[in-house]
Amino acid sequence: MTVFRSTILLAAIALLSGCAAQRATVFVHPEYDFGMVERVAVVSFENLSTEQGVAGYATRLFITELLAAQAFDVVEPGETARIVKDIGQAKAGELDLKGLKRMSDSLGVQAVIFGSVGEAAQLAGRSNSSHVVSLDARMVDCETGNTVWSAAVSLGGPGSFSRMMGVGESSRGDAVLRAVRKLVKSLLD
Repeated sequence: MTVFRSTILLAAIALLSGCAAQRATVFVHPEYDFGMVERVAVVSFENLSTEQGVAGYATRLFITELLAAQAFDVVEPGETARIVKDIGQAKAGELDLKGLKRMSDSLGVQAVIFGSVGEAAQLAGRSNSSHVVSLDARMVDCETGNTVWSAAVSLGGPGSFSRMMGVGESSRGDAVLRAVRKLVKSLLD
């Protein structure tokens, strides 16, 4: 009986370890005091994928996850967009130190978070489909202009379990949510 249970356990581990690919790269400034950050602005994520609307969705999920974690106060997205527009920078994700300081003064933030959606696609297999999502985000200190946190997360694609069982990610939204949660977790851990 023990050999049988061990065999079943090993088979289950082998199946589950073949789940969808996940990659993450994280940078955290070793000397930065995140305790001084009370309020942040999240600039609308840039969409580098071919999927329309995914960047706005990822931005809203990112803000919601930050608020749910009660880690920082988050500026209302409309106020952030208004200041970014007033600054007149060609690309919102590339504010210079002067623009960052203006955001800090106008919005009362200590840091600004920028992000992008690199990929959001559906992969169709013979009997199933799955979603691939790649997101990156970074937090920039408004006083110094230094990046104090940066992370890139890629996940999705059919794992061996999905291929064997004929199941995939239930929706693109679920895949984006899992990727956003990984980003936020890397910021808060």
